[in-house]
Amino acid sequence: MIEWCLKHGLPEPIFEEVVGSLVVTFRKYKISGDVLKRFNERQRKVAEYLKVHEKITRSEYVKLANCSERTAFRDLEKLLKNKIIVRKGRGKKTYYELA
Repeated sequence: MIEWCLKHGLPEPIFEEVVGSLVVTFRKYKISGDVLKRFNERQRKVAEYLKVHEKITRSEYVKLANCSERTAFRDLEKLLKNKIIVRKGRGKKTYYELA
C-alpha cells in the first residue's frame, strides 16, 4: 500500500489501531517539494506540519514558526492564495487544512 501511494504521488497512509481494529487512512494532498520551493521556510514548515497533524490555527502557527501574529497572517494568506491550504471555520474557531 505504501509503495502504491508513493508511486502515485500520494502521501503514505496512516495505520492506527482503534478499539482493536486496524484503521488505514489514505490522504489526498499532493504537495511536492518543487511546489514548496516557492515559499519561505515557515510556510514550508507549516505544510509539512499539516501532512501529519491535518489542521492548524493561527496561534498554533505563531508558536510553530516562532513569528508574530501579523507574519502568521501574511504567511497563511499566501498559502491560501496559492491553494496550498484552505480556511475552515469562522472567527476564533478558524483553522487551516491542506487543500
